[in-house]
Amino acid sequence: MPEEAGSSERPKTFVVRTATMGDVDDMTRIHREGFTEEPQVLYCYPLRDQYPEDYWHWTRKEYTIYLEQPQKFVVQVIEAVSTRDGKVVAEAAGLAVWNVAVLVKAEGPDLGLDKRRDANKDHCIAFYDVAGRRFQTYFAAFAEKQVNLSALVVHPDFRRRGAGTMLVDWRIKAADAKGWPVTLCASPMGQLLYQHLGFKQIATEVVRVEGEDETLTSAVMVLRK
Repeated sequence: MPEEAGSSERPKTFVVRTATMGDVDDMTRIHREGFTEEPQVLYCYPLRDQYPEDYWHWTRKEYTIYLEQPQKFVVQVIEAVSTRDGKVVAEAAGLAVWNVAVLVKAEGPDLGLDKRRDANKDHCIAFYDVAGRRFQTYFAAFAEKQVNLSALVVHPDFRRRGAGTMLVDWRIKAADAKGWPVTLCASPMGQLLYQHLGFKQIATEVVRVEGEDETLTSAVMVLRK
């Protein structure tokens, strides 16, 4: 964020905390502005710029559903905290969604595929079909003794400052204390971060609609210490 004229701002530090319903709009904004080049978003929601109200509505609903299931999902936000003109200012900088009870059935999300105009319906169905089989295909051997990273995004204004690492490290330490692995599926954009943190790729996941050449490819990754 540009510094206001005449103001003085000390360097930012990051603080991770549990998200609340009061964070939903910030999380939706971070998702919208942070995933502009995310392959899964480009694949599933190619018309998000033409129909921004649809993209906002259904993304916001998805994060709301995560927050409504604390027995299954831990949702965190990371804030950039600074002192500006003697006042402490906290700005939402990123978020992470963790599935901490992988055997507990999740509610939704309602994808709204018959209502929203921003989505490629066939691509969404293909993606969620593959994602729905991911646990049984790659992670079933760990059963309930694993933590799965469902989503991670840092706003572009705060990247390359360690915010993503902080969000992942927080849960890695909690899983490590139990002797549990951390599992995830990474886009090419996120794969370098996870490799840096010690994750190993165990498979490549490919989404493709029958009859199309376009594919969506992701790296299936595991961290075991």
